[in-house]
Amino acid sequence: MKSTSTVPTFYKGDLVRSASGNPVQAWRRASGEETRAWYAQLAEDCRAGRDVPYDSGGESKLAPSDTYFSVPAEVVMTIVRGRVSAPHGYYTAKDCCQVFCPSNGETLFVKRAALTSRW
Repeated sequence: MKSTSTVPTFYKGDLVRSASGNPVQAWRRASGEETRAWYAQLAEDCRAGRDVPYDSGGESKLAPSDTYFSVPAEVVMTIVRGRVSAPHGYYTAKDCCQVFCPSNGETLFVKRAALTSRW
């Protein structure tokens, strides 16, 4: 089934910012270092009695697979890849683009509908 909403098209090198004036939600895959730090913190919390290594269903807790960022609306980002099906948790998010965010120096995934190249 095709989507009826219009998603803007961007090309490599375009400058973009928030379309709504609100902060843009962006993400990237968690690094191995971040995952190890998460498991180390969980182990420390479990030893101290502040947490348990399993959820309410008895399943082991898993480290988050993504790291999320809130990019301020006034930040102008550069498009690295204009059309991307981005990994998002255990699924793939469609209608995304990959941007370079100068405020934190990260290459992030963002939904294209949240961005505009006109202002």
